[in-house]
Amino acid sequence: MSILTKKQKEVFDFISEYESEKGYAPSLSEIGAAIGTSAVSTVHEHVTNLIGKGVLKRVKGAARSLELAKIKFKTTMAVPLVGVIACGEPIEAIEVPDEVVQIAEDSRFKAGELYALRARGNSMIGDGIFSGDFLIIKKQTWADNGDTVVAIIDDNEATLKRFYKENDRIRLQPSNPTYAPIFRRQVTVRGIVVKVIRDLVRA
Repeated sequence: MSILTKKQKEVFDFISEYESEKGYAPSLSEIGAAIGTSAVSTVHEHVTNLIGKGVLKRVKGAARSLELAKIKFKTTMAVPLVGVIACGEPIEAIEVPDEVVQIAEDSRFKAGELYALRARGNSMIGDGIFSGDFLIIKKQTWADNGDTVVAIIDDNEATLKRFYKENDRIRLQPSNPTYAPIFRRQVTVRGIVVKVIRDLVRA
């Protein structure tokens, strides 16, 4: 799994398509033209980051100045990383897509059904969700008891908790005994967690 910015994904896609068509990697200037920049240093930075993230590698002895080749890996799908979710006290829900998470293709889901959030806080550590983890969320407006949900409460505040219906109220249950459950009569569900990914190397 690699976390790519939109521009890194654009660079990677262009290199992939170029190699597929011509059998060798593009030059830095060709990449720059494709992504709308004439600054070779900017392109070089993107390429270096992609190499560091393991989705590209250098090939010794290649004729092109860029000397890159794709590492072979399973078919992936790009999931938009739309922001941060509180695993603790609720925070204001702000969704500003600027990065994508590349995950292995999963036949259970379509790319458009999923989005990603980065966990912040430790209220869900009992479920193996730690601050900094990436959460893959399936978009839906309902949940079964016990599902881990993205819940919107009060004045557009978002939190990640287990969902339980109790008579005339909803209990949002943390999985850390130092945190108290949240009780509300109205909760908006924005999705359920279907994958938890820990990126051990931050780039």
